[in-house]
Amino acid sequence: MIATPLAEVTLRTEDDLFVARQLGRECAVGLGLDRLDALRMATAISELGREVVASGGGTVVLGVRGAMLQVRMHADGVPDQWPASVAAASRLVDEQFPYDVARGVGLTLEKSIPSPVPDAHVLKRLRGQLLAQNPASPAEELREQNRDLLNALEELRAQSRELEVVNNELEETNRGVMALYAELSAELDRTNQGVVALYAEIDDKNLQLRQASEAKTRFLRSISHELRTPVNSILGLTGLLLDPHQTDRLSAEHTEQVQYVRTSAGDLQRLVEELLDLAKAESGRLEPTMSATSLEALLGELRGVIEPILRPDVTLKVELDGVDVISTDPDLLRHVLRNLLSNAAKFTSSGSVRLSARAEEQDLLFEVSDTGVGIAEDDLAHIFEEFYQATSPLHASAKGTGLGLPFAQVVATALGGHIEVTSVVGEGSCFSLRLPVGGSHA
Repeated sequence: MIATPLAEVTLRTEDDLFVARQLGRECAVGLGLDRLDALRMATAISELGREVVASGGGTVVLGVRGAMLQVRMHADGVPDQWPASVAAASRLVDEQFPYDVARGVGLTLEKSIPSPVPDAHVLKRLRGQLLAQNPASPAEELREQNRDLLNALEELRAQSRELEVVNNELEETNRGVMALYAELSAELDRTNQGVVALYAEIDDKNLQLRQASEAKTRFLRSISHELRTPVNSILGLTGLLLDPHQTDRLSAEHTEQVQYVRTSAGDLQRLVEELLDLAKAESGRLEPTMSATSLEALLGELRGVIEPILRPDVTLKVELDGVDVISTDPDLLRHVLRNLLSNAAKFTSSGSVRLSARAEEQDLLFEVSDTGVGIAEDDLAHIFEEFYQATSPLHASAKGTGLGLPFAQVVATALGGHIEVTSVVGEGSCFSLRLPVGGSHA
């Protein structure tokens, strides 16, 4: 951008140098620079102008380029101390750069003008003021220069005092920050020690829980195996006693008593089987054996198992929608569905029990719903916990160990799915088993 000229001075004598210095200071003040920045610009002009005069003369042009006060110095010769003077002047302005001249040297100095940038009308008025300026005598200019220097010194002293106050405040703040940092560091160290101790305690508790769980699993496995043999013996002996083809028939009273024994032994056998299943699941040995499984055949088999245990006023509905052969472990799937259906039959005195299977998005959804007593909301959160049983009168009267649903959930997880339940007391329950499709075929 080309500068707008405001004043030009030919430098031949020391008097010319005083005039250039005075115009530079007044021009800076007229453009809004403070007295200290105006003094800096006048000092830069004086520093370079002295070398220009010593080299045989030259010119100084004052102007405005955009938001910059511009001073162009031109020396007809090459001053001896020009580089040193340029270095000194550059510390007093914002920008400095040389420019080409036919002979001698040229340098442009620029300093930022405070906003707003003066318009053409302001520049015209300032140009007129500079042209009408009466040059001061060297003595007057020296006295003005001394006053400027004294004012600058006073400003520097004031700034120095302010800096000293700020430094003291910063030192006080730093001491407070360091004290707070030391306090926080000590508190953090104590907290870390507590956290480390807590983690150590948690690790110890986890180890104890692991050991207790392993001991429980070993106990369940051991006691189940120990109970299976005598239970099977009792079932076998009661079966012989109740054999209608034996020669020595029992009396009606004895037959009833033996039947009670056989029923109790059957209940004990189911408990033993559930304990064995639970021990196997907790030991991590429950691994599905996947194979192609016909859902129609599996659901038909479950119908045959469940219908005989339904109450007289309860019907069983089995629905298969669009899915036939799937890839799963048929024994584990059968176990889960049989458990859910057995529970539904046990707690439904009238109405229906319904088993359905259908594909839903990327899953295979089995639903076992009933019109039974339902499950209270407080019990829903606990029914998958081991040995937990609901507290309604019908639940309390029904036989059970509280292991069926927990094991069914473990099996569902092993198959890659999970069981969810919704229930309304007095209206019934719905258990949903969701499994990945896993290569099902329509």
